[in-house]
Amino acid sequence: MAKKYEFQPDKPYSTWLSKLQLTRLQRRQVLKWCLYALVLLILSLLQDVVLCRFRFFGGTTALVPCGIFTICMLEDTQQGSVFALVASCLFVLSGAAPGAHVIVLITALSVLICAIQQTYLQPGFLAVVFSSVLAMALYELAVFGFCLLVGQVTVGKYMSFVVPAVSCLAVAPIIYPFVKAIHGIGGTVWNE
Repeated sequence: MAKKYEFQPDKPYSTWLSKLQLTRLQRRQVLKWCLYALVLLILSLLQDVVLCRFRFFGGTTALVPCGIFTICMLEDTQQGSVFALVASCLFVLSGAAPGAHVIVLITALSVLICAIQQTYLQPGFLAVVFSSVLAMALYELAVFGFCLLVGQVTVGKYMSFVVPAVSCLAVAPIIYPFVKAIHGIGGTVWNE
């Protein structure tokens, strides 16, 4: 029988992260994806709190889809498509998206444009910005076509859909250095 004053070891203390049994590389991958989510959160706050007050030709900026496309163009097609699916679902759930069809649009365009970019373009700044702007223009064209089809908008309101596509031309080069720095964190998990 143990006496009260005998040495007793401390009770084991562990956090929920230590129970995950992640390697160092896997932790860096988790950090990278969390930082990507933080970038999209900042873009969403900037879009919905600050820039929503300013209208240019009847339209406002669309920073979140531009950020999703820019991130997806830096990742490979598999990781980019999963990220686009999750990010577009959260974008729709936030209430800032024009409808649930955005999930399919963003995911499909991310996979398509990313595959084309990785096949035909050299990796770099211009390829990522060009691909992001192209994806954003096709996204806005598809949203305009869908809204026109269901009768939510008239043909005369086309400029309100051109403004977000053009705004991506200004936003993508600004967020590229941040996204590129985050992209450098971690590596491929399968090469451990």
